[in-house]
Amino acid sequence: MSTPIKSGAFSVYLAAGLATAVAADSAVLRDIENGRRVFATCAACHDPGLPTKTGPDLRGVVGRKSGTVPGFRYSRAMKNARIVWDEATLDAYLAEPQEMMPGNAMPFPGLPLPADRRDLIAYLKTYTP
Repeated sequence: MSTPIKSGAFSVYLAAGLATAVAADSAVLRDIENGRRVFATCAACHDPGLPTKTGPDLRGVVGRKSGTVPGFRYSRAMKNARIVWDEATLDAYLAEPQEMMPGNAMPFPGLPLPADRRDLIAYLKTYTP
């Protein structure tokens, strides 16, 4: 038989639960904000207003098949990769683009910090068409 929770104790549990939820939401927003800052290094080539700038438009990239933005001229490596961009594939690509996909045309050395890659991916998930 369980012990009933007194109303004062319930208030403490409820407040603790809400504080945890708010802290978690704040952490997620902080991660996305850092991802937005990290994206500034990408924005020179990837502009949401110009789908065929130097690099393709990255809006909606999470869940998209590689090499499929209409009107963008992809490298043979990217077109033939036939991968779907998800957290794992983006993380590997952002860490070392040439190692993950030899022959791709992106002149970017990669993001060495796992937190920056994680936050950038979190930002890209919010970056929709």
